[in-house]
Parts: sequence; structure tokens; C-alpha cells
Amino acid sequence: MHILSIYRNLLGRIDGSLFLLAAALFFLGIFFAPIVFKKQIRPLLWYPLWIWKVIKQYADPVTPFFSLWALIFSLNALSLFCNLVSGLSIMLPPFFSFLLGLHIAVICLKELGSLGLFPLILNPVSLLELPAAWISLSLGMSLGRQLYLNGYANVLYLFRNGLMVYLFIVLPLLALSGFIEVSLIKALGNGAMTGSGFGGESRQE
Repeated sequence: MHILSIYRNLLGRIDGSLFLLAAALFFLGIFFAPIVFKKQIRPLLWYPLWIWKVIKQYADPVTPFFSLWALIFSLNALSLFCNLVSGLSIMLPPFFSFLLGLHIAVICLKELGSLGLFPLILNPVSLLELPAAWISLSLGMSLGRQLYLNGYANVLYLFRNGLMVYLFIVLPLLALSGFIEVSLIKALGNGAMTGSGFGGESRQE
């Protein structure tokens, strides 16, 4: 019961309206991705295509299970931690929300074409990774909003609150989604990475 009360308290720190805003901006990024990809707008394409190329060099089905899981988990954990930290800049989290959807959709379009956008959303990995990403982005937005309204006097306290949600809610979601993703990669080969989850390509810059 004590653990349940802790998690109830942590879930209460997630702003539902900001979570929905992060999700909406993510889908807006997906909406614009086909235009960016078709017109080959290089400033918006270079990062997702570069990071995907790097990931595919290391994420091979023959890689040991734990090593591949550690790679995917570490990349996604770093990416989502940066979503939280970006709140210190006040304005970056909404921009990152848009870029997250855009970048992931660009990778899916490159690997699978327009049909790749459907498995992007409707798969067991995304059902865990997407909420984790939106939570981290909402934490960054909440931090940025509080800093905008009240200044940086309580920045450590505000950041600590977001960090606790990241550690005990976001990271477990990523750990589980990484296990499922690696299992799919092992079963289906490299093609499973694009259809099953982010695999670290969700870094926004």
C-alpha cells in the first residue's frame, strides 16, 4: 500500500493538460513529416536520418540481448531526460514535442514508406514509449511554466519533483518497452526496429 501511495503521488505530479499538449504537438510533427520528407527539407531531415544510420550500425539482431536492450534503453532514457532538462530554457519543450513526432515519422517514411506511420502508433512498444515521452515533455513544460511565472528561485525543488517522476515512472516504462522491442528485433530482424518503437531515434536536436 505504501508503494501504491507513492506512485499515486507521483502520478498526481503529471499535468494532464500538458501531457495532452505534448501528444498534440507530437502528432502535429507526424502530420508535417510527409511534407518535410517529400520536399527534402534538409535542416529538418539531417538529424533523424543521421541518428538512424548510426543506430542501425550497432543495433543488429546478432547483438546479445542485454547489450541491445542497454543501447536502446540508454538512448531513450537520455533523450527523455533531456526533455525534462529542456524545461530550464522555458520554451524548448513544446518545440521538442513537435520535433519528436517529426523525426520519428521521417525515419518511418524512409524505412517503410507512408504505411510505416501506422505501426509507428499501433504497436506494443509505442504504447509504452509514447506515454513515457509525453510525460517527460509535460514535465519539461511544467518546469518551464513555473520558472516563467515564479522565476528561478525554486528551480532545484521544481526540478527534483520532475526528476522523481522521471526516475520512477518514465524509466520503468522505457525499461519494459526496451525489453519488448529487443524481443521483437530478435524475432523479426532489423526491420522490427522501425515498426516497433523509437530505438533511440527520438532524440530531438
